[in-house]
Amino acid sequence: MAKKRRVRTSAPPPRPGAPAPTAGPPATLPTAPRRPASSLAHFDYTSVRRDLRRIGLLAALLLGAQVALAFLLPHLLR
Repeated sequence: MAKKRRVRTSAPPPRPGAPAPTAGPPATLPTAPRRPASSLAHFDYTSVRRDLRRIGLLAALLLGAQVALAFLLPHLLR
């Protein structure tokens, strides 16, 4: 996931030895448009649920196979 950038909202402090700023309108930095919070809350999790179900089914199947082999292998290897 990409790291989010912060937008600076105020001007940086003046450097020592720099000339004093002249009077005038303050410089404003453009801000990035923000998405409303409601659009973030409505994410579709159907594919995640499907993947988790498939992982759980596969885990149960493999665990059942191990239990079955634990009972059957001693009888088959005699």
